[in-house]
Amino acid sequence: MDCSFLDNETYKEIPLYRMIDNNHGNLPFYIRKYSMKDKATSLHRHEYMQVNYVYRGSGKHFINNFTFDIIKGDIFVIPPYVPHSIHACTDMDIGIVEFEFEPDFINQSFNSIENAEPFLDFAYIEPFLVSEAQIKPRLNLTGRTQLDVEDILEEVLEEYEGKESGYILLVKSLLLKLLVIVGRAFTKNLHNSEPQPVFGHQRNAILGAIKYINENYMEELSADEVARQFMLSPSYFRYLLKSITSKTFTEHIHSIRISRAMEMLKTTDMRVLDISCNIGFNNVNHFNKVFRQQTGVTPLQYRKGNAN
Repeated sequence: MDCSFLDNETYKEIPLYRMIDNNHGNLPFYIRKYSMKDKATSLHRHEYMQVNYVYRGSGKHFINNFTFDIIKGDIFVIPPYVPHSIHACTDMDIGIVEFEFEPDFINQSFNSIENAEPFLDFAYIEPFLVSEAQIKPRLNLTGRTQLDVEDILEEVLEEYEGKESGYILLVKSLLLKLLVIVGRAFTKNLHNSEPQPVFGHQRNAILGAIKYINENYMEELSADEVARQFMLSPSYFRYLLKSITSKTFTEHIHSIRISRAMEMLKTTDMRVLDISCNIGFNNVNHFNKVFRQQTGVTPLQYRKGNAN
């Protein structure tokens, strides 16, 4: 698997767009509908996720050093930092709905990794397997699913352009609905495809790695060690973990540990020092610092505030 795009220096000459470059304020998302003929977008990258839907015509999509035909009904995801470009075919126009969003905009809605599974495969894993399994990095929607997706995108466009009260919350709910619908369609399509064993390995590896972290947070873990254990590229693993959880490896570990500490402070009489050691902090001062950073209070203040 080629994950060199995760190294900013490798593609430093390729433009990297930020959400703020859309000049639409400080919104965590952006959507537009455009068409082009006999043209191509320049090779570029984003710091955010992007979902593209082909609502008319046909063209070609360059991603991960491969070129694929795209046609009306195709929907595909471009994760952060992956170089890509779209080309309209000669004498044929192509219409695209481009929906961009920061991963944090939706990831905070998931209280467990299982809740993200309906679109985990399509959004976070599938685009990287092109070179290994020849899986086309897009899904062609038909019938009711295609109509539902087009309706959702049109409603998002209307909300974005109208900006009436509560539109951000509504756009978020529509995006989640879109990803779940597409994720279900992709999963159904995957079951009928040949490269399922390779794909299943990658999917099970990342889910297994996250489960392993959640169950062994009290141990001294490192991202490289966990990645090697589940036969994942360290850079790919770090990227996926950050995309899925909105946290770095260290932040994810700290989040689990502090959550467990809060539970112990409320339900036991254990000393702060003992709790610190129990959840994996070897230094109580470091524990106190991280606890305060995440909760705004010290462990003792938290315990006092939750005393009966």
